[in-house]
Amino acid sequence: MIRKVLLAAALAAVLALAALFLPLDFLRPEVARAMERSLGRKVDIGHVHVSLFGIPGLTLDDAVIHEDPRAGIEPFAYVPSLSAGIRVLSLFRRHLDLSSLNLGDATINLVKSASGTWNFQMLLEQASHNGTALPEIKIRGGRVNFKFADTKSVFFFDDADLNVSPYGRGSVELRFWGAPSRTDRPARDFGHLFVRGNWSPAAKGAPPRLDLRVELERSGLDEVSRLIDPRGFGLHGIVSFEAELGGPPTALQVAGALHIEDVHRWDRLPRPGRWTLPFQGALDLILQRLQLATVAESPDTPLALEFRVSNFLSAPQWDASARLNQAPLAALVEIARHMGAPISDQITADGSVSGDVGYTENNGFEGRLELQDASLRLPEAEPLRASSTEVSLGGGALYFQSSVEIGPKQNAEIEGSYAFAAPRDFDVRISTRGLNVRDMRSFGLTGIPLLEQTSQGSWRGWARYRAGDWSGEYDLQNARIAVEGLADPVRIQSASVRLNGKRTIVNRLSARVGGIAFTGDYQWTPDAPRPHHFHIAIANADAAELARIVAPTLERERGFFARTLGLAPAPLPQWLKTRRADGDISIDALSIAGAAIHLDHARLLWDGGFARLTGLDAHWIGDDAPGATISGDLEIGLEDRAPHFKLDGKISGVPYKGGQIDFEGAMEAEGLGTEFLETARAQGRLRARSIALAPDAEFRSAAACFEMLGSPNGPLWKFGSVEAASGADLYTGSGVSQPDGKLLLDLNRGGRPVRFVSTLTPAQQ
Repeated sequence: MIRKVLLAAALAAVLALAALFLPLDFLRPEVARAMERSLGRKVDIGHVHVSLFGIPGLTLDDAVIHEDPRAGIEPFAYVPSLSAGIRVLSLFRRHLDLSSLNLGDATINLVKSASGTWNFQMLLEQASHNGTALPEIKIRGGRVNFKFADTKSVFFFDDADLNVSPYGRGSVELRFWGAPSRTDRPARDFGHLFVRGNWSPAAKGAPPRLDLRVELERSGLDEVSRLIDPRGFGLHGIVSFEAELGGPPTALQVAGALHIEDVHRWDRLPRPGRWTLPFQGALDLILQRLQLATVAESPDTPLALEFRVSNFLSAPQWDASARLNQAPLAALVEIARHMGAPISDQITADGSVSGDVGYTENNGFEGRLELQDASLRLPEAEPLRASSTEVSLGGGALYFQSSVEIGPKQNAEIEGSYAFAAPRDFDVRISTRGLNVRDMRSFGLTGIPLLEQTSQGSWRGWARYRAGDWSGEYDLQNARIAVEGLADPVRIQSASVRLNGKRTIVNRLSARVGGIAFTGDYQWTPDAPRPHHFHIAIANADAAELARIVAPTLERERGFFARTLGLAPAPLPQWLKTRRADGDISIDALSIAGAAIHLDHARLLWDGGFARLTGLDAHWIGDDAPGATISGDLEIGLEDRAPHFKLDGKISGVPYKGGQIDFEGAMEAEGLGTEFLETARAQGRLRARSIALAPDAEFRSAAACFEMLGSPNGPLWKFGSVEAASGADLYTGSGVSQPDGKLLLDLNRGGRPVRFVSTLTPAQQ
C-alpha cells in the first residue's frame, strides 16, 4: 500500500515537472477568455505553461493584448513572456479567473482617444462593467509610450516599473516609477519620477477620484528643462520636487514644493544652499492642462513663478512668468552667464532686481525690470554704480538704459541691447562728458581703439560697441601712450578720434614725445597693406634727441658674450616684424651739429625690418648754407643689430671755399653716432662753382667723380676724372685727401703737370 502511495506521489511529481516544460496549449482558449474578461479587450496567446512554484499560475508565450477599438488599432502591449497568477477558488468553480499579470519588460501604450477618454479609463470601466475583478498588473524595466489617437508623442518613460493593484469595489492602488524621456533627445541626465496613489471609481453621481503623490528625484536642471523645450536654457544646477494631487481627473488640485540646488550665486538668497519654492495649482488629465504658481511665504519673497502648459504630452504649448521683488542681482547675473550671456567670470555684482518677466515659446522673453542700487565690479577696476537702471525685454532681446557712476565724481550714460538668439549680439553705447581712460576697464568690454593703449588721460564723447567692433566720436586729452620702438611714451595734449568699425581716425592731434612736439593726424585701417597711416608736422627738433627717441627701433644691443663671440643679433621683435606704416613727415627746423635743416617733405614706407624715406626734400636754413638743398630716397635696414642706411639722392648748393658744390650719388653707413661716421662710404659725381682752393688755384667751375670712406680720423676722399676751368685754362686729373686733412690735386694743364695743395675743410684753411 505504501509502495502504491509513493509511486503515485512520484508520478504526480514527474507530471508536475513535465508540465513546467511541455506546452499545455489545450488551456489556451480558456486562459485567453479569462484575460479578455479581466482586461476588457481581445487577447492572443502562443504557448501555455503551468507554474507550480509560489502562487499557482501560468506562463504565456507571445501574448498580444489588443487595444480597445475606441482607442485605436495598435495593440496595448506585446509581451514575449507573460506570467499570470490564478485565483485558486476559481478552479473549484470551473471558471478560470486571473489574480495577477506580470508583463515583465513589456512596452505599453497609454492612448487618449479622439473622444478625450484614456485607454486606462476604458480598462477600469470595462472590468467594473463585466463584474470581474481586475487582476494585479506589473511591469518591470519596461517602456510606457503615449499616443493621441494615431499620433505617438515624443514623450515616453524608460526603465519603467508599474504596479496596478485592485482593491475594494473598483478601486485601484497605483505605484509607478520611470525615467522621463524624449525620442528626440538620446542623452539624459535626470532621475526617476515616482508616483504612488489610488483610483476610486465614480459613485452616487460623483466623478471618479484620483489621489497621487508624485516625486522627482534629484536631476540635472538643464536636462529637465529640455523635457519641456528641447532647446534648453543653459541652466546649471540640481532640481527635485514632490507634489500631492487629488480630485477628479479633469480637476486635480496640486500642492507641492520645488527644490533647486547648486545654481551658482543663489547662495545669496535668504536660504543658502537649497532653494525651496512651494507651489500649488490644477491639472486636467483629459485636456492635458497644467497650471502652477509658487506660494509666497511672505510679501517680501524675492521670487514668484507661474507656469502654464497645455497638450503637455502631445504638442506642448507653454508659458511661464516670474515676479521679482528685490531679488539678488548676483544670482540673476550668474544665471544669465550660464545661459550664454557674454559676462566675464571675474565680474561681481551687487544690488537687487524687481519687476515682471514672462516667457512663451513663440515670443520668447517679455517684461520690464528695474535694477536698484546696482553695482558691477571687475578686479582692480572701479565699480560701476547705478541707483536705478531700466531693463525691458521683448522681440528676442534685452534693452537697458542707465546713468552710472565710475569712481569719484565721474559718470557716463549707457544704453544698449542683448539678443538672446545666436549669434547673441551685444550692443552698448557709452556717452560721457569726462571719464578717465583707465576706468574704461570697469565696463568689461574689449578695449576702445586708442584708449586701450592709453595708460592715463581722459576722454569725452561717445563710443558704441556692437558685434565686436567699436564706433564713435570722442576727444582725448592729457593722454599718455607707450609706443613700442620709442624710448619715451607719446603724450597727447589733445586729439579728436572717430571710430568706424575697424577703422580709427585721429584728427587735430597735438602731442610730444621726449623733447619733440608735433601735430598731425593718424589713421588705423587693419585690413590695409600698411595699417598705420599718418601725417606729422614738427616745429623744432634736435637730431640727437630724435636719435635717442627712435634708438630702440634703430639699434638692438647685444650682451657681452654675444659681442665677444660675434654671435648674430637677436631676431626681430614681434612688434617690429608686424609693423606696416605709410606716412608723411615735415620738420620746420632740424638741428644737426649746429646747422639747421628744413624738411619740407618725406614719405615714410615701413614694412617690418625695412623702412624707406622717399621723396625726401629739405633745405638748409640760416646764414651758414643759404640755398643748400637735399633730395632723394633714404633706405633703413633694421634686420641687424645696428641700422643700415643707404641714401640715393642729390645735395645741391653746399657752400665751400667761396663757392658751391653739388653732389649726386649714393651713400651707405651703419650704426649711429661715431659708428655711422666711421662706416660711411659714398660715391658719385660732383660739380663745383667758383671754388678757391688756394690763392693760386681759383676755379670757375669743376666736375669730378668721387669716392668717400669713413675712418676714425675723418672721411677720406678720392677724386677722379677731374675737369676744372680757371680763366681760359682747362685742368684735368685726379685728387686724394691725406690723413692730416690736406687735399692733393694732381692735374694736367696743356700737357704740363700741376699739383695743387689745399685743406679739405674750410676751417683748416
